[in-house]
Amino acid sequence: MNIFKSFMNVKLVALGALVFVLVSFGPAVQAQNQEGQSKQKRVRVQSIGQKLIKDFEALAEFFEAGNNAEATIILNKIAATPELNNIENAYVANYRGNICFSRDDYNCSLREFKKILATPDGLPIGFYNQMFYVVAQVYFTQEDYKNALDYAQQWFKTQEDPPADAYMLVGQAHYMLQDYDAALPNVKTGIQKYVEIGSTPKEGWFNLLSSIYRQKNDYTNMLPVLRQLVEYYPKKTYLLAVAGVYNELEEQSKMSAIYQSMYDHGILVSESEIITLSSLLLSQDSFYKAATILEKGFDDGVLKKELKNYRLYSQALYLSKEYERAIAPMEQSAKLAPDGKLYIQLGQSLMALSRWAEAEAAIKQGIKKGKLDNTGRAVLALGSAQFEQKKYDTAKATFSSAIKYDGMSKDANNWVKYIEAEVYRIQELEKPIVISTDIEV
Repeated sequence: MNIFKSFMNVKLVALGALVFVLVSFGPAVQAQNQEGQSKQKRVRVQSIGQKLIKDFEALAEFFEAGNNAEATIILNKIAATPELNNIENAYVANYRGNICFSRDDYNCSLREFKKILATPDGLPIGFYNQMFYVVAQVYFTQEDYKNALDYAQQWFKTQEDPPADAYMLVGQAHYMLQDYDAALPNVKTGIQKYVEIGSTPKEGWFNLLSSIYRQKNDYTNMLPVLRQLVEYYPKKTYLLAVAGVYNELEEQSKMSAIYQSMYDHGILVSESEIITLSSLLLSQDSFYKAATILEKGFDDGVLKKELKNYRLYSQALYLSKEYERAIAPMEQSAKLAPDGKLYIQLGQSLMALSRWAEAEAAIKQGIKKGKLDNTGRAVLALGSAQFEQKKYDTAKATFSSAIKYDGMSKDANNWVKYIEAEVYRIQELEKPIVISTDIEV
């Protein structure tokens, strides 16, 4: 089974190249808005003068070939021509703005493009309106999201059906300004418009939508977006993100199932991932499976031989009742631990194996190291290990010392009484049997 068909770093939506409006060298015409805005007035569009047509044609060729140096020479020649009309000036500014943009000189781009917006007379309406969007793109590239939004919204007013990319630009600008409520509908619309034309939305768009939901702590709606990322752009990071959302939704069983499936397919390879899976299995009482995965992690060299890993491994073995196997990792982790808790656990495991002398030594070490959750209970365990070795006087003294700990007096006194009774019983058994030889006649 392919688990990709079963989360954020956010990748921002990349802006496309600036829309360059090609120059038309035809005569003056009556023109309407090229976006179909029937409500706009018909305007007279100026044309390029006959004497400059060849220069503009050469300029276009150099520009399209990426030869900005030659294009700039021709631009300077055209700009020096006396009495340029508005459309000639606009085309000069458009070329210069694009050349500046290609050189990452965004202030220069803005200066040139805004010249076009300042002189609308005689320009094709579609060309003029498009400059609002172009300026918005430049501001976005400069990370000036407030101005980017302002110009994009002016452009939106001129459009009947803006494309998906425009909605994404506006949505992302709102996102960067941390206005997630405003970002959400724009991003959703942009993605939906792509879907409606039968295209797969861009990976970055899904990431942006997922990030908006995360910022709003809306994990329920974030989940299907991540599932789409897994479907269309199958990557490990998105499977892990889905698992993380299940954790936020307190559906740890589903989170565990994803991790287990990834492990079974050889996708989980890092130490942190193995530890996470093992911890999930422990929380669901799958102790033996957790222990097996941790053991393999040590054998493969994925898990470092350090306290937290030994502790988890020994815990998994102990809870699996694999007491014998638990001893070695418990000893290692107990030595490394800053407190005596693991020594106490080691002692309990040794007691389960009837290795009383070793258990006594481990519990003593734990009590000496200190910082226990319940010292009194550890003292009782020590007394039990001593009792099993028939160290009755030592055990009695140990249990007597446990009386001072909160909540231990009843159990400790019972043990003292039991030892006294046991010692008495043994003494009685050890007394010689006297057989009377007197015979009554």
